[in-house]
Amino acid sequence: MLIFSYRLLQVIFFPIILFIGLIRIYNKKENYSSFIQKVFSNQNYKKICRSDYLIHFASIGELNSIKFLIESLDNNNIVLSCSTLSSFEISKKKYPNLFCIFLPIDLFWNVNNFLSKTNFKKILWIDSEIWPNWLLISNQKNLKNILINGRISDKSYARWSKYPKLSKIIGNQYNLIFAQSKKDQNKITNIFGRSVYFYGNLKFNIKTNIPESKKKIVCFASIHLSEYDKVLNIIKSLNFNEIYEVVIIPRHIQYFENLNEKVISENLKKITIHNKFGDSMSIFERSKIVFMGGSLIEHGGQNPLEPLSHGCFVLSGSFNKNFEEIYLDLEKLNLCKTMNSDNLDLISNEINNLVKVDFNNSAEIENFISTNRNSLKNITEMIEKC
Repeated sequence: MLIFSYRLLQVIFFPIILFIGLIRIYNKKENYSSFIQKVFSNQNYKKICRSDYLIHFASIGELNSIKFLIESLDNNNIVLSCSTLSSFEISKKKYPNLFCIFLPIDLFWNVNNFLSKTNFKKILWIDSEIWPNWLLISNQKNLKNILINGRISDKSYARWSKYPKLSKIIGNQYNLIFAQSKKDQNKITNIFGRSVYFYGNLKFNIKTNIPESKKKIVCFASIHLSEYDKVLNIIKSLNFNEIYEVVIIPRHIQYFENLNEKVISENLKKITIHNKFGDSMSIFERSKIVFMGGSLIEHGGQNPLEPLSHGCFVLSGSFNKNFEEIYLDLEKLNLCKTMNSDNLDLISNEINNLVKVDFNNSAEIENFISTNRNSLKNITEMIEKC
């Protein structure tokens, strides 16, 4: 009955969905191609009809995590699908030999049309993608649904817990589920009432590149729009007699001008604002300390592994639930520190102290990343056997 109601509401609200899509085109969050692919399932089916694997990632973070799957599976049989313009553009640069599409949204006629014109055998859903029509219809057509790096927020957990029968129906549509943390493994098991595996987080498939020495550069990475003022207040209290440069990497580069105007109005010096997609690694390679954004607000934090892999000491605000277990493990190894998001002066003081310290953490970083990366092999072995 709930599935019927869900589909009926889709029919009723379809004109509103179209209107929202047109607004998104106007605001440059969509273009014509992404719009018709998502809303009308208009695809280049000749290009994708012979592939076995469809790997779906929502955004850039998930795109960066699928490298291990692409390297381990037969990439001649892989099609990528995404949800955002930015992830689409970067996927074309990272994987020029693979075809990438915008996944049709979860309208039951959309999904039926797409699956009737393709011959995928397995759909790999990355992170937190749970779409009822996609799961139910693909399962009816004998496709294998596999959730990888599965996670569920506390809000989603509370919401799904209100509908235990529906949750179990949805959970049974997956042939395999791999959680990205032990905490997520427990939550997904409780909601879906089925076995969930944990062999590590795909984001650990990352190579280390740790320079022997670094200049005293401080980076604020993946900074959200609502964090701009807080970050600038932290920067104002930094000791620039010790610090060579501060680099800010906005989470969304379309707000570059907003941040640039604030920096100019505050007359702040020695600050560089990075405004290129997909080029954070070169900044991390130069930086000594990296403060990860999304953690000064209730967003959930950002992935610390990329700066860590370049030998940076990582700082975070207290709102880092999305990567809680990783941060806890890193703190035990003295490779990062979580700070009180409400005490900006304390964060400034910590950076001023850390910039004077000579870190000798290469061995700990190498061991931490390689140990976690090795366990990921279990995931692709089970996918191939499924």
